[in-house]
Amino acid sequence: MLLMASGVARSFADRVVFSGVELTVGAGDRLALVGENGSGKSTLLRVLAGLDAPDAGVVTRSGRVALLAQAGSLGGSVLEAVTPPALAAAQVAFEAASAALSDGSEAALLAFADAEEAYRLSGGYDFAGRAAAVLAGLGLDAGARADRLSGGQARRVMLAALLLAPADVYLLDEPTNHLDAGGAAWLRDWIRASDAAFVLASHDRAFLDEVATGVAELERGTLTVYPGNYSGAMALKATLREAQARDFEAYRRKRAALDEERRRLSSRGSVEENRSRARDNDKFLSSHKAGRAQVLFSNRARAMERQIERMDVQAPERPFRDARTLRLTLPPVPPGPLEVLTVRDLGVTRGSGVVLSGVTLHVRRGDRVALTGPNGGGKSTLLRALLGEVPHAGAVTWGAGLTVSLIGQHGEELHGLDTVGDALLDANPLLTPHQLHEVAAALEVPGGPAFPLSGLSGGQRTRLSLARLRVTRSQVLLLDEPTNHLDVRAIEALEALLLDFPGTVLLASHDRRLVERVATREWLVGGGGVQEA
Repeated sequence: MLLMASGVARSFADRVVFSGVELTVGAGDRLALVGENGSGKSTLLRVLAGLDAPDAGVVTRSGRVALLAQAGSLGGSVLEAVTPPALAAAQVAFEAASAALSDGSEAALLAFADAEEAYRLSGGYDFAGRAAAVLAGLGLDAGARADRLSGGQARRVMLAALLLAPADVYLLDEPTNHLDAGGAAWLRDWIRASDAAFVLASHDRAFLDEVATGVAELERGTLTVYPGNYSGAMALKATLREAQARDFEAYRRKRAALDEERRRLSSRGSVEENRSRARDNDKFLSSHKAGRAQVLFSNRARAMERQIERMDVQAPERPFRDARTLRLTLPPVPPGPLEVLTVRDLGVTRGSGVVLSGVTLHVRRGDRVALTGPNGGGKSTLLRALLGEVPHAGAVTWGAGLTVSLIGQHGEELHGLDTVGDALLDANPLLTPHQLHEVAAALEVPGGPAFPLSGLSGGQRTRLSLARLRVTRSQVLLLDEPTNHLDVRAIEALEALLLDFPGTVLLASHDRRLVERVATREWLVGGGGVQEA
């Protein structure tokens, strides 16, 4: 085994993040690590990498382990940023030794031989070709300044640096973040072709289905490992949960029947005792019979108690039920006109460059349109042009009386709002105080609707975004990469919500599984135009 965790636990202050973690990673394994945001995936990866020490248990490593973190700083050119430090040092020494050969001394020859071997062993001779392939696959310019890149580009540079570093086990934390479909496909193929082992913390279900050979799920502090890809693992989990629910229900029914019988026997014993005290004739015989009956019933009741106690010790675990599901009875939203959106000859320029040109579109009520295409192709620009938030040529006509809401990549729609109640009323002004408290309870915020948005955790913000979509009075939703900061469970909740939404949806997303399951139409955005796929 290249990597093994045994009884591993990690805590922060009085909060146990996870405990009793058992995990083995062997050569060629590609293990998906899934769980809710905040469940401890990144913490576990750091412990496996040796960057953090476990509070209990042991991690054993027999190979080189490399970790892709979610953040970091970069400098120099992109090529310099992705060059392994050991190779960079070997290259400097090799160039210096090469320059020193001019004196022709034996010492210079020996130094050159040593430097050349170190350079070769560091992969120097084929690094340029490997780097070019990785950078091209991730859409990066080798000569660009790394410290001037966008956040998404910097993230891809960090991924490229990791992939070009020699390792036996790669620990990748959200590797497909900021990758378009082409970049994700390239990474999928790179991982499949590699002989290394991988642990992949990711919310990209399609990606995990294509690369994972096993799934480890962190849930409520416990790690459970399932065989197969993500879909297969979750199907197996559902089957096991259903069996667990059946076993628990059978145990509950049997225990209730035994408890009822125990109470009946206890009651019979008490009745016989009272009867023996009430009789005046044949006192001795009556008391003797009643006493025997009382002892018999009492013994049976105690035996029943012992049987119940044994059952409780071996009782199956109660199935987990998520109490945060939002269920509200809300008045229906007027459906609005059949013709939702008409776009003619839309054009957008930025500086001297053309982002969109000659775009003509038509959307009817009930359409769920996915906007797909490469990063920088113009998907976000198109959505904001439709709302009139960026200057544009051409005509954009919305149906009369429609209410349109935009859900941005970074929660921009919450700017200017102070509390949870403000955010909910912004989505639906008709919510009653009682309904606001119901939603706040589902979000698990201690202060109710008055709780400030600035105090929300990442998970609470995610649940608030989903709650706003659940209660919205808008007939049209524009969603710009809504899965960027969601875990798998939240994405599946979003998927179900959009499938139930009675209005119209325009969805810009790289999440292939979400697009496959939700969209009724697809627009390919790129090269200045929009084409129906």
